[in-house]
Amino acid sequence: MRMRRNILYWFAAVLLLTACNESLEDTYSDFAGDGKIRYVAKCTEVHATPGWERLMVDWINGTDATIDKIKVVWSCEERRDSVMLPGESTSYELTNLEDGTYRFDVCAVDAAGNESLVETTYGRPYTREHEIMLAFTRGVTRSYFLKNKMIFFSDQWNENIIELQLKYKNSAGDTRYYTFDKETSYNTLVTIPDVSMNPADTVYVLRRGKLEDCPDIIEFAPYVISRKKNYSAGFVNAIHRRYGYHTDTKEDEERFEEFVENAQELEFDYDMETFEDILYCPNLKKLVFRKNRYLDERNVTEYAKSNILGDKEKSRQVLDKANEPDILGLKIDYYGRARYFVPYFDSELPYMTYMGYSQLPAMEIIPKEAFKEDEDGKRIQCVPSDPYADADLELLMDNNSESAWITTPLGSIRYYELQMELLVATEIRGIKIAQPYYGQWGGNTGLVNFMPTTISVQTSADGITWKDVTYFENNTLGRSSGEVTLLPMVEGTRLVRYIKISLRDQMDTSGFCKVNLGDIVLYK
Repeated sequence: MRMRRNILYWFAAVLLLTACNESLEDTYSDFAGDGKIRYVAKCTEVHATPGWERLMVDWINGTDATIDKIKVVWSCEERRDSVMLPGESTSYELTNLEDGTYRFDVCAVDAAGNESLVETTYGRPYTREHEIMLAFTRGVTRSYFLKNKMIFFSDQWNENIIELQLKYKNSAGDTRYYTFDKETSYNTLVTIPDVSMNPADTVYVLRRGKLEDCPDIIEFAPYVISRKKNYSAGFVNAIHRRYGYHTDTKEDEERFEEFVENAQELEFDYDMETFEDILYCPNLKKLVFRKNRYLDERNVTEYAKSNILGDKEKSRQVLDKANEPDILGLKIDYYGRARYFVPYFDSELPYMTYMGYSQLPAMEIIPKEAFKEDEDGKRIQCVPSDPYADADLELLMDNNSESAWITTPLGSIRYYELQMELLVATEIRGIKIAQPYYGQWGGNTGLVNFMPTTISVQTSADGITWKDVTYFENNTLGRSSGEVTLLPMVEGTRLVRYIKISLRDQMDTSGFCKVNLGDIVLYK
């Protein structure tokens, strides 16, 4: 009995599945009390394609002879409308759209007004508010206004660009255009002569192009080229360290701008992010590299190389441009044995002049006898203490880089604070820091690895109020064998009795941590 019932259920299921396959191909039907109800075949594969301030909706009609109309209902937030299209229609375009996500409900309708099942899709048109608009090239990546010229780095070419132009005024106030050319204008440094230097004369980028998956050619809104100087962080940092000018407040920024505007010579001693910012300096005549790094001439090799940390090719283009007689006529002096840009460029720049080694200025070194001894007879104290190295602390005060304070190697980094006290408060001009000298070959790499890279020095006249020696708390140190770094007082001279020095261990590739230092002496 049970087997017979299962066979009947199986037979009924087969009949039902067969009926469904026949009806779902083109039409839909159901059974009610009065008999079979037939539905209109629905539209399928409904899809919305975005265009410029428009959306195009397309679909595939069902193979149903009763279809009389296609009904499209659209909505976006509070806006809503509908349209009845001829039955053979397979697309609809909605134009003059504002930004937003639009919903489209599409169905087929027969002559009696019966509707098919609804198919829904969504789309968002491209408008000026669309975030993808911000990704389209502006043509200009960085610009300078100098000597009645506009100098700029052009952006990379891409196939979505139809036309790019700069609209500007010349010195006579006449409107001019510069048209970008794929072969000569992209990813290079471009100079446009005779451009108005009046800040009120706006320079525009005019753009026509395409967006990905958008069929329309778009006339983009004109983009305004800012005349504001956009300094790199590395340039600001280098000026701050060497000259004391920074951009922390509006007043500081104004003083920084005034310094850059009038600077005729700039000195850079260590790694630079980029030299692109020198075109912001309209009166610059000379760059000086490594003048303030005092290297030991006995070294056959030295670790005083200076790197360009950013785009080396752009830095090269800027330096070449600045050297042009009608731009700045820039020249470069450099010090130290190591060639400044090699191997980053194929050779030194032709307008660079080697100046030999920088010589230390005349100074009077304060002898260690001028410092107070503690109860143990020590003139310099260190926290934390190192039983094997504390006996060598006074070697830091002998003004001889061939003798060094070398801490005990450990497996973790230590932070040291050294303290000294003069017998009487003394006017000094600065602090001289020297790395250890390890012989003419510069020592082995292992010893160099433990030279400190930065040091912090503060002074006080009363032991209560402390001031940094330079404009920065942490000062960069060169790491060539026997290299001297001078930390001059920002005021020129300062009354000093107490000195506090902070530094840390260095770690080598094997994980050992220690620090080697040659000298810490005061001079006046």
